[in-house]
Amino acid sequence: MSNILFFLLMFTWLVYVVQETFISGSSALNTVISKDEGERKQIQVATGLHWDGVEVWLIVAMALTFAAFPTAFGTIFEFLYVPIFLLLYTLITRGIAIEVLYKLDNEKWVKAMKHAWSISSILILFIVGIYLANIFVGFPYDGSSMTSSFLSILNVTTISAGLFFVASGFVAGAAWISFTTSGQFGDKALHFIKKTGVIYSVPVFLMITLMGLNNLDTSIFAGTLFTDYPVLFVLPAFGFLSGVGVIVAGIFKQGKLLFLFSLLGIGLFVVTGFVGTFPYVVPSSIAFVNGIDIVQATVGVNSLRVILITISVFYPIVIGYQTWKYITFGKKVHYNDELEV
Repeated sequence: MSNILFFLLMFTWLVYVVQETFISGSSALNTVISKDEGERKQIQVATGLHWDGVEVWLIVAMALTFAAFPTAFGTIFEFLYVPIFLLLYTLITRGIAIEVLYKLDNEKWVKAMKHAWSISSILILFIVGIYLANIFVGFPYDGSSMTSSFLSILNVTTISAGLFFVASGFVAGAAWISFTTSGQFGDKALHFIKKTGVIYSVPVFLMITLMGLNNLDTSIFAGTLFTDYPVLFVLPAFGFLSGVGVIVAGIFKQGKLLFLFSLLGIGLFVVTGFVGTFPYVVPSSIAFVNGIDIVQATVGVNSLRVILITISVFYPIVIGYQTWKYITFGKKVHYNDELEV
């Protein structure tokens, strides 16, 4: 049961990250591609209808870690206390900015809120990328405590992961805008990411991150699953190929393909990381044996049963609700916030 919960945790992070990528990415673009408030309202409607349901998965990911792997939760969250609270503040800022953007008919207010909306969205992607990269690369954990401060989470590998998330967000966000808004607004978004070269940075940052995850003795590719099942190397390989697909789709401005490849790339990165760290919930960058594995971190059997039953009931409800919402509110948003009937 503990193994099942580990991969359910992976699934939870996967669903959250995939949705957060295009929601935050399109939000971040509001200040650079919108020529007026009518276009900005198109982004506000296209993203604001869905952002609240996305955060449910982040909450569940945190709660599931606490409920199923309390030892890992305490170790990780104590070390990442500062970035986790920064993530919380940026999520709050993004939510408030979306909701109150036009509550005051004041130019300075709108300007402040639109920049808060954009900057907080970028920071959300960046912090989530750094957080997950640290989970995958491992912590400076010697078996009893961390051997360095939380500042060690910032290095070439983790920063590259953060930038990879941001770049993927811009790409997926532009693609989301291209097929959820009417008029020429979507073409403008696709032109922006092509002109600025964002599409080229996606596979570059992904490759740097993957190389960083492989530059220690505790490389994720030296883990149990990759060692026992070499076929799993298709995960990072297809992830990188998805990055190449982003470039091709971006050059030809194919919004739907761009959306698919960008989300596939970031999704495969998440899966690759969790597969590589298995069976460690808290991997150590010092030595494999120093990490906290599933057996050490998992709660009792009775608690696991309760958690699994709860998940089996509520996951289908949440997935069903979000599916209904994407279908129901999936119509194109017209200029100045009018929905196509």
